[in-house]
Amino acid sequence: MNMRINRVGTSGLEVSELGLGTFEWGHRVSAETAQELVDAYAEAGGTVLELPSFASPAAEVVGSLSLPSEIALIARVGVDVDTRGARLSLGRRTILTQVESLLRRTGRDRLDVLVLEGFDAQVPLAETASALDTVLRSGAVVHVAAAHHTGWQLAVLRAAGIPLVAALSELSLLDRRAESEVLPAAEYLGIGVIAGSALGRGILPGRYATGVPRDSRAAGAGREWVTEKLTAESEQVMAGVTKAAAGLGVSPLDVALAWNRALPVACSLVGPRSVAQLREILDSEFVLEPEIRDALDQISDP
Repeated sequence: MNMRINRVGTSGLEVSELGLGTFEWGHRVSAETAQELVDAYAEAGGTVLELPSFASPAAEVVGSLSLPSEIALIARVGVDVDTRGARLSLGRRTILTQVESLLRRTGRDRLDVLVLEGFDAQVPLAETASALDTVLRSGAVVHVAAAHHTGWQLAVLRAAGIPLVAALSELSLLDRRAESEVLPAAEYLGIGVIAGSALGRGILPGRYATGVPRDSRAAGAGREWVTEKLTAESEQVMAGVTKAAAGLGVSPLDVALAWNRALPVACSLVGPRSVAQLREILDSEFVLEPEIRDALDQISDP
């Protein structure tokens, strides 16, 4: 695959069209496999490594790896875990503490993109903005992005002086909610979009067509996250994807990636658990004809 490099909105940040997610790292992906994934991904021109929530063990795995200098690390903050459980918190103390911890755990001297993991209506925006200004001025963070935000929330952050460069939002043929509000808001604000779960939480390649494989994500810790999308609506979408793939002589994965590739997004995130899965993704360069894309749009219209 000849990986495209895209500019993120109107910022100076550039990223590869595919980003490598680390959702399973530290769980069912060992450090050895993670290194193999990074090596193969970087060799193909990939530049984005995305960490899940702050509490994930993936940070320690990343800290044990040898990462090429061109790899940009995207890390999330804002999920605070204590005796009360997990909750959203974007106060100054949480942001500064979690940034410091992420730097230590990953062995990095900076985080290329710091992602706010939600919109915290309980904390004054001025406090969040002040904490972000501190880490940006210190060089600990280079850019700021926001995940799980609506269009108006993105606008509110910008109005508060938070220099957002990107919005992270789940976006695939199985989840197109971002198209109605996040994409137009991002375009208006001049910020980029990073599409999460580009393969529909692993469903779009067709692995769950006849049930839940024992080695699948839905058979492990990610069960609820995946099965949430295994609905009658997703079955209808998968039927259309499978039919299109069969008629075109390609795989459902090819169709799913081609659909995302045509979106106005800077990067689409994928989370392969093996080098074989990653190779299949990297080898996919299929392009959808407009009439096929229109048909898929109609089938998957939310």
